[in-house]
Amino acid sequence: MGTYPGLNYWKFAGKLDVVSWDNYPSWHDDSEKTWELASDISFVHDINRSLKGGKPFMLMESTPSLVNWKPVNKLKRPGMHMLSSLQAVAHGSDTVQYFQWRKSRGASEKLHGAVVDHCGHEHTRVFGDVAAVGAALKKLDCIIGTTVHPEVAVIYDWENRWAIDDAQGFSKMKDYEQTCKSHYRPFWKMGVPADVIDMDCDFSGYKLLAAPMLYMVRPGVGERIEDFVKKGGTFVTTYASGYVDENDLCFLGGFPGPLRKVTGIWAEEIDSLCESDSNAIKVPDGSFPGLRGEYRATDFCELIHTETARTLGTYKEDFYAGRPALTVNNFGKGRVYYMAARFDESFLQDFYSVLTGQLGLKRILDTELPDGVTAQMRTDGTKEYIFLMNFSEDSKTVDIGERRTEELLTGKSLSGSILLKPYGVTILERTEGK
Repeated sequence: MGTYPGLNYWKFAGKLDVVSWDNYPSWHDDSEKTWELASDISFVHDINRSLKGGKPFMLMESTPSLVNWKPVNKLKRPGMHMLSSLQAVAHGSDTVQYFQWRKSRGASEKLHGAVVDHCGHEHTRVFGDVAAVGAALKKLDCIIGTTVHPEVAVIYDWENRWAIDDAQGFSKMKDYEQTCKSHYRPFWKMGVPADVIDMDCDFSGYKLLAAPMLYMVRPGVGERIEDFVKKGGTFVTTYASGYVDENDLCFLGGFPGPLRKVTGIWAEEIDSLCESDSNAIKVPDGSFPGLRGEYRATDFCELIHTETARTLGTYKEDFYAGRPALTVNNFGKGRVYYMAARFDESFLQDFYSVLTGQLGLKRILDTELPDGVTAQMRTDGTKEYIFLMNFSEDSKTVDIGERRTEELLTGKSLSGSILLKPYGVTILERTEGK
């Protein structure tokens, strides 16, 4: 059995047959924290879907109420249970299952949430929330077995994570997992579907491949990335990439090792910043249309040299002020972007928004989504099922276009601007391409 925190999957005879995970998010009253957590949970949902090449997975465990093992065990606010359940379905789950059916009388989980409380009857708020989810799922039989085919993938690789965690260098702020999530979040906010894959997966079906902190590069991966870019793909990677091989031995001849040719840079040194330190990247007007001015850099600043790459942005401060911090390298029919520092969320949002436009990446809805709202999709190749989810405690308005579209949970026909209630979910059905 392999593990991600809360992730379970079984292999029989070398074939991955069942993928599932147990989802127990710590929802907050703070909308900003809830919004960030919802993105992190979606990241793990997309890992589960990607493990079987897009086939549906199982939400094995969830609680309709609270848990009993966190520092603060908050109740789910009205609407949160429906939202978190359908969030899993939106990202590819074909099940919503619970721990536990009935609260135990004793032992460590006697106060853990359950469908049936100690009172023993169904006249409770929680039982009503579960019944509402069941009624919603009955209306979604058409979605079973459907999937999504993203044009974007983020590489999150377990062996790479283990190697980074074990690296006796850099600083304690390595945060590989959170870094991958920060590169995933802009697409989630824009309603651009993304897979989360490891470095051994097939890259050929994607337009954009992001591989933050690809510290370990296993044999053949560098060549496959080169082939992906040569054929027109766009590859994004960062500082601390191409340092070691599959045996955790450093590449000789200069970092980023097997990625040096495709990135067009040589990474000479890496500076770890103290928590109180920061630097900045300066992007001159016109060097990368859509980015301009200054963006904050924290934790890591790599000192790199351009070889075939072109500099788009430079460091503002310290003895390496003026040196490249963001580069682009034309390679075959494609391009490679290299981020030499850990940039803040505003940079990543702006950067990936620009690339989304340049590459013509498909958004689920051709509209700007309000803060707190994401759009996800599943399709059978003919019908598209669009999940609009509001992870904020405020009502939000979303423009779904003028063509009338059926809403699956209510059966109503909708068009134009629609209102999403706090923690509300709307599921639209439309014909693909129309």
